[in-house]
Amino acid sequence: MRTLGIIGFGGFGQFMVKYLQPYISITVHDLTDLSHVASENKVEWGTLKETASKDIVILAVPVQFLEPLLIDIKEHLKADALVVDVSSVKVKPIDLMLKHLPASVDILGTHPLFGPQSGKHGVKGLNMVVCPVRSKRTRSIIHFLSQVLQLNVLERTPDTHDKQMAYVQALTHFIGRSINEMDIPDVEQKTPAYQYLLDIKRNLGGDSMELFLTIELENPYAKRVREEFMDALKSLNDRLEKIKR
Repeated sequence: MRTLGIIGFGGFGQFMVKYLQPYISITVHDLTDLSHVASENKVEWGTLKETASKDIVILAVPVQFLEPLLIDIKEHLKADALVVDVSSVKVKPIDLMLKHLPASVDILGTHPLFGPQSGKHGVKGLNMVVCPVRSKRTRSIIHFLSQVLQLNVLERTPDTHDKQMAYVQALTHFIGRSINEMDIPDVEQKTPAYQYLLDIKRNLGGDSMELFLTIELENPYAKRVREEFMDALKSLNDRLEKIKR
């Protein structure tokens, strides 16, 4: 497979390019005209139709916008194309791809558990979840990810992925967003534990609201975990107030 189309050329789409560019010819597309950014990254800028007609098509858009995109591109996909999503949740996007994409198209769900911030010093050893759906090329893709890019590949079902990510991401981002909105100060009089909170603020505070909404609202298990956390906070505070009295 010689050509790759990336639909969605935001922060993560641009981040992917430098790791994939040495191995395949890349065309990118976004609703926003980012042709100048594509030129700076030495990749081709294409129309939606042109980008969707490549051998491999990576969908790097928020889950909220995935369904209309799938409807728009399904007529432009090659019969033997491999369509890959990189969403932070897996049940919903995979269901949507199975619903809208033609049976002749291979489908693979993925979730890189890193981004431009956490991967700024390289991606070697970082975790990458793969959810096999419908593809003859799954083994080849996993080999490329693990042996060439040297990622730690974890095979999961979509449901298992989302259940675990409700804690790993939804809870973490909920706490991180709260700390960021509190704007906790960096002070000299701090402990290692407080530095961890500052690190969470720094690492997650710059994430987009679209990513936050995807993680919190599109994962079917996230609400329950948030409610467990809020109940635990209230219970702990109530115990303190009771002791104080």
